[in-house]
Amino acid sequence: MSRPLPRRTVLRGMLCGVAVAVPLPRLAAMLDGNGTAWADQTPLLPRYLTWFFGNGADPTQWVPQAVGHGPEWSLSPSLMPLAEFKPWLSVLSGYEVKIPALYAHKSAPAAVLTGAQAAMNGDVTAPSIDQKIAALINKDTAFPSGVHVGISNVTGAGALDFNISFNGPNAPNPPNYSPADLFATLLTLSGAQEPDPSLFRRKNILDVVAEEAKALQHQLGAEDRVRLDRHLEGIAELQTQIDATITAADCGTPIDPDVAYPNRGEDGSISLDRCRAFADLLAFACACELTRVASFVFSCAACHAPYTEAGLGNVTFHEDFGHRLSPMGIDYATGGFHTGVAYAMSGLAELLKRFRDTPDVTGNLLDNAVIYTTSCVGQPWDHRMDDFPLLVAGKAGGLLRGDLHHRALGDNASKVPFSLLKLFGSPETSFGAAEGLVSDTIPELLA
Repeated sequence: MSRPLPRRTVLRGMLCGVAVAVPLPRLAAMLDGNGTAWADQTPLLPRYLTWFFGNGADPTQWVPQAVGHGPEWSLSPSLMPLAEFKPWLSVLSGYEVKIPALYAHKSAPAAVLTGAQAAMNGDVTAPSIDQKIAALINKDTAFPSGVHVGISNVTGAGALDFNISFNGPNAPNPPNYSPADLFATLLTLSGAQEPDPSLFRRKNILDVVAEEAKALQHQLGAEDRVRLDRHLEGIAELQTQIDATITAADCGTPIDPDVAYPNRGEDGSISLDRCRAFADLLAFACACELTRVASFVFSCAACHAPYTEAGLGNVTFHEDFGHRLSPMGIDYATGGFHTGVAYAMSGLAELLKRFRDTPDVTGNLLDNAVIYTTSCVGQPWDHRMDDFPLLVAGKAGGLLRGDLHHRALGDNASKVPFSLLKLFGSPETSFGAAEGLVSDTIPELLA
């Protein structure tokens, strides 16, 4: 039988004079006899993540034709890249952003992230949903405000163009655009110095904690030993993957968000390889409870980055496709836009795959997570705010039904983040302000 193991146990070592701490996932040795709480009876908490893609979606391609649960509904064309994750999906269609569209590509994300109107300068006026949830479940982690990542920040100007996580006005939690930097940060928790990603390219991280790992194996039961081996193998694979995807954008001078496109050059390119690297890192951070809250910006609001990998050339996705201003004509632009949305969902699929394939104490990480997916506009060429793209993935530890398409009839989109906030035990009786204020949740979401 395995011995009781403190849930904050890490494997420690030194790498070129820098303290390295490799965190561990939830192990049976850390839990109570029923496996439903930590050994000290602290409850096991779900994880939360906001996933954002710019430029909205066409409801004719995004919204599934049938409503219902399980076999009663099928995925729409835009959502087909998520087909293997249908049991974990909750598509919420027919919801409308009630806050007036005073600021294009800013009013809507402010509404679905905070429930309130954006400020005139493009900032928020209230905390975002992830930070409200972080206050409930994340204070005791290594990253109390969460871990925040992004793939591209090629867009306009203003806090809401670059960030989706806010502690409040003038207090964003900017995304990290470098997988190598985040890898170093997650494994260098001493705080003694700024993590240096290059250290992890010169030596296998597992070499420096091998002795502690070997000693720990003798304390664990058979199931936990297998779990630990898989965890360490995953870290080694992740290190190799990140080394292969490092570019000048990762290790060079950070992109200045105040410099307007196109002067950012190639640094803002979209890459599914980078999606995979960040997906692995976020799964690692959440499985080890370095954080229970995160955010992921696939593409910024009003994304001007090219979707070259999707076969859409090197032109700006926002103008040529989102606004259908391509010199190739409206039909070409509309078809290209649909391709781009499906490409964004392929990026989300990378995250869902890694969460599904990461074991957790009960089931997998996707079983015990909530991933709220949304955008900066509804149908983009008219800047519409109705039939807004809203999707929830995960089962929240059995609290969410999943495999659901629920359609509302013009209900307030603020109900979606408020429902998720209540799911995490918030005592708040309402969410949002002015036209975004709601006090009702969506019972159809619940198991």
